[in-house]
Amino acid sequence: MARTESREAIVEHGNAQNECEQVDFETAISLTGYGKFNYVLNMVAIPAVWSTLFDTTTMSYILPSAECDLNLSDLDKGILNAMVYGGMVLGAFFWGFLSDTLGRQKLLLTGYYLLTALIIASSFSQAFWILGVFKFVGGFVACGPYAIFMTYLAEFNSCHHRARAMMMIGIYSAMAFVAVPALAWLLIPQSWSWTFFGGYITYNSWRIFLLASATPSFVAGCCMWFLDESPKFLMSCGRMDEALDVFRRIYSINTGNPPETYPVKFLLKEKSGILISDVPNNRVLILLKLGMKQMKPFFHKPHVGKAALVFVIQFGGLWGTNTIRLWLPQLFAIMEEYFINNKSVSENATLCDMLASHTWTKVTSNETLTLTDAPCVPVQLGDTMYMYSIIVGVATAAFNLTGSSVINCLGKKKILVVGYVVSCCCVVAMYWCNSMEVMLLLASLTVGSGSMCSHALISVVVDLFPTSLRTMAVSLTMMVGRVGALSGNITFPVFLGVSCSVSFFLLGSITFICSALALLLPRTLGKALE
Repeated sequence: MARTESREAIVEHGNAQNECEQVDFETAISLTGYGKFNYVLNMVAIPAVWSTLFDTTTMSYILPSAECDLNLSDLDKGILNAMVYGGMVLGAFFWGFLSDTLGRQKLLLTGYYLLTALIIASSFSQAFWILGVFKFVGGFVACGPYAIFMTYLAEFNSCHHRARAMMMIGIYSAMAFVAVPALAWLLIPQSWSWTFFGGYITYNSWRIFLLASATPSFVAGCCMWFLDESPKFLMSCGRMDEALDVFRRIYSINTGNPPETYPVKFLLKEKSGILISDVPNNRVLILLKLGMKQMKPFFHKPHVGKAALVFVIQFGGLWGTNTIRLWLPQLFAIMEEYFINNKSVSENATLCDMLASHTWTKVTSNETLTLTDAPCVPVQLGDTMYMYSIIVGVATAAFNLTGSSVINCLGKKKILVVGYVVSCCCVVAMYWCNSMEVMLLLASLTVGSGSMCSHALISVVVDLFPTSLRTMAVSLTMMVGRVGALSGNITFPVFLGVSCSVSFFLLGSITFICSALALLLPRTLGKALE
């Protein structure tokens, strides 16, 4: 494929040189070829994507171990899972605006190092509220680099490779879903524990796991020192010479030719975005006004309909997918504990029966549950929880790999429709689940298809909106999705306390609506960036 594109590029090279015309972004980036630079950028994408996903996912693995250390109720667990998304919701507008005004590379560098410091600090938390505050602030910081890097990666790929690059993000995300439980399996079961300052601070294995989860963000920050600013952003700011220098470097790395042989000599000037240098004295009030001005197009034609559609789909999609994903380690741990304590268990025992046996007692019917005042008894953790979580991560990677392979032939819309239908059917079927093997299969299909759909939708967003709005659009889309994830993680334990069936049927209904709405999305396959 790279060779085919190179042959096409040679023809275009000659045309560009003969005509000496100004070249737009899509032509300029396609003429750089696809090679070593893109491979390196894809390698950098692994710690970049992992940094945010480690921050959002690690909490679900420490909850069974931290349950008694921090005196956590099931609602507390839901809140801790949701706090990181609360911070992300608050930070989406802030980071989206700064990225579209200050650029991508500097903010990525700052964001990754700041996230590293917050994760390290959170590992010393000794109370529920302290850990909650750190997760909230960490979420505020983490949402920026993730959305910015998605835009950054898209702007270094031509339209031919862009959709696949976005789907590769899904594969890297799934790799993180494998790496997190593997790291948790390595560290959390250890009996390590130290006390400092007369027992005021306890540092044990699950806190070491939190500390280790700062590694991807630190590595990503180090990598960003060696990367350039996005040429698309430079062109939108009128910095044509700098953009041309970036294109030449990419061309040289990909082809091995001297930078001077890059055939493009002039770049077509694009519509300028909002520049921070245009703001007198960088006054906060004026910056906020500029930010609101940048958001205004999302509420007017031609963007309002597209924005509303992708926002609603992402909201529902992450409500369903991330609620199951973040509660999955706890569900696996409770099921494993149930089968350990009930060797001769009836085949009629469902997932809801197992949940009831751990935290709740049944009253009046098989579905209505109420909390008990029993003393804290931590979940008996075995290897199965970690092993099954790793398998779910592998399945998620397989879904995203498949999606990246077929997205150019099937199209994003078909992937979204089919993926959300699969997720809907599987999450509803969990209500009748009576074995860990069946739960593993349903969870793998639910999380895998949901993850694939989430990244396919981001690829749609990247194509739908122009450069001056793109990072803001990605940030707002992910912000709305995180509101859904936050809502799902808080309401899931609440609905479990009222009616177990409601929890799973609600998640299924939401993902089915997402599938129906995906039919309304416009076709964007092969669309050039505006």
